[in-house]
This record gives sequence, structure tokens and C-alpha cells, in this order.
Amino acid sequence: MHDLGFSLLELLITVCISAILASIGIEHWKEQQLQNELASTTKQLAYFIYEAQIKASSKNENYIIHQFSSPWCISITKADKPPACSEGILYFIKPNNSVQISELSNNKSAFILGRRNMAQTMSFQLKNKIGASRIFVSLFGRIRFCAENSYIASLPPC
Repeated sequence: MHDLGFSLLELLITVCISAILASIGIEHWKEQQLQNELASTTKQLAYFIYEAQIKASSKNENYIIHQFSSPWCISITKADKPPACSEGILYFIKPNNSVQISELSNNKSAFILGRRNMAQTMSFQLKNKIGASRIFVSLFGRIRFCAENSYIASLPPC
């Protein structure tokens, strides 16, 4: 007569192997999620600065970039720093993730000049547990981003 089914030992071995593989997979998934959060926030902020640059160029106006903290936010205005981030012409509010902004070119504001599509040189550094990224804006308005000290799949190394 043939035995149907699995023995208890076979089931225990299968459950143990599955648990080991699942624990390894969960850790890798968490790292991948943090990398994706850093990469997407970096790109969103870079494209936001590019949008402000295009708006300044098309309207031939000068804009000032202001940084707010807790939760961090970037606001674009024509003049002084507004009392709240959302009162700017354009504003970028921190996405609901683990990424923090650590510096804006060692000061709290920078200029985007509408005439000739130029900007004050500036850089933003974004960090989370997995690594750091940086966004650079050159004098001639070129915006680029890179990953610092770590490999992040969709960001070039600095």
C-alpha cells in the first residue's frame, strides 16, 4: 500500500527552509524600499527645481529658494521667506518617507535668475538610513543629481 502525503519531518524541514528564505528576503526588500525612496525623492526635488527654473525663465523673473524644517519643505518666492512653506509661488513638501534634507549649500536660501536661465550655484543633500544623494545646480542652470558613498540603482555615482 502506498503512503499518501508528507511525513512530519518533511514538513518541518520545508517550513524551516521557507522561514530562512523569507527572513533573508524581507531584509533585502527593506533595503530596496529605502533605496527607492531616496532615489524617487531626489528625482522629484530635482524636477521641482527644474520646474521653478522653467517658470522663472518663461516669466523672466527672479525666484528665491527657501528651506523649511520639521517636516522639511522647499518654497519658491519672489521676495522674503514666507511664514509657511505653502505660501510660496511653488513649494515642495517632503514625501511621506524616511528621506531627510541635510543641507542647502550651507545657507538657507538660493536664487534662480529668470534672465538668461541662470542660477546661484547650490546643492542639496538628501539622506536616509541606506545612503545619501546630492542635487547640484550650476551657475548656468544645469541640474544634476547623484548618489554619494553608496550604490543606488537609478542614480549615477558622484
